[in-house]
Amino acid sequence: MSLGLSQPQVSRHIGDLERTLGVALFVRSARHTTLTGAGAELLADARETLAAAERLVHRAGLVGRGGLGRVSVAFVWSTLGGYLAPLVAAATEGHRDIELAVSQLRFGELAGALRRGDVDLAISRALLEESELIELTLNREPSVLAVPQGHPLACRPTVITEQLDGESLVGFRRDIAPRHHDLARSSLRDAGIAPREYRAVSSASEALALVRAGLGLFRLPATAAVPTAGVVYRELEGVLTRTVLLRRPEPPPPAVAAITALIQELFGDAQSASKNAVFALEGATGGA
Repeated sequence: MSLGLSQPQVSRHIGDLERTLGVALFVRSARHTTLTGAGAELLADARETLAAAERLVHRAGLVGRGGLGRVSVAFVWSTLGGYLAPLVAAATEGHRDIELAVSQLRFGELAGALRRGDVDLAISRALLEESELIELTLNREPSVLAVPQGHPLACRPTVITEQLDGESLVGFRRDIAPRHHDLARSSLRDAGIAPREYRAVSSASEALALVRAGLGLFRLPATAAVPTAGVVYRELEGVLTRTVLLRRPEPPPPAVAAITALIQELFGDAQSASKNAVFALEGATGGA
């Protein structure tokens, strides 16, 4: 390795460093120069300092090209399983210069977290309300019904909404996602469907436990369906769940714009849809 310095210059710089540190770094003889004990102890730190300096130069170059940043993406329970892993894999492969942070939030926490800047993006279900937040429709995926294994509907390949009449249903508590809850109940009433009983729960795991126990049926997006002993999933015909990407209204920095584009590339099939055009398609989960 060439330092671009003459031997006297190297000796002078080493001497200056030793005086600054207050320790001798080398044992010098007519034929050999070796590290002292202190020099050997400090060698690892010196190498790390040089490596850190090189990383700083590299990162500064990336910043100058607008390619570096930290992007925080939030998920709700129903998008965590189907969307997080593909996004992390694709970002790791194609955007190594971006630090991607992921988290799970309750549906009611999303808007506040975005407004405060706690997260930059959220892959979620529709807010179902007017907001300054930008809501980009990614896709509309099928809904499935979680059914106890021994239930008569478990023998059918698909289920229609009318078959829910007189059944016990499981859904999220109203405080978790009030507008989703209200729309779900009103949609059932408008369709002339009267559940025998409605059990409100706090989580999907609790809902599936009730289904397994034979205490009700639970609707959820297809990508959120996880294998559960004693539970089978049947597609709910004609009932779609909209997946959206939420972000703040101001122009995003380059790293956020890059991850936004990646999310749309991975999951989007209706990127230009109006945020209000498909409110009627949001379905009867009673939550998000």
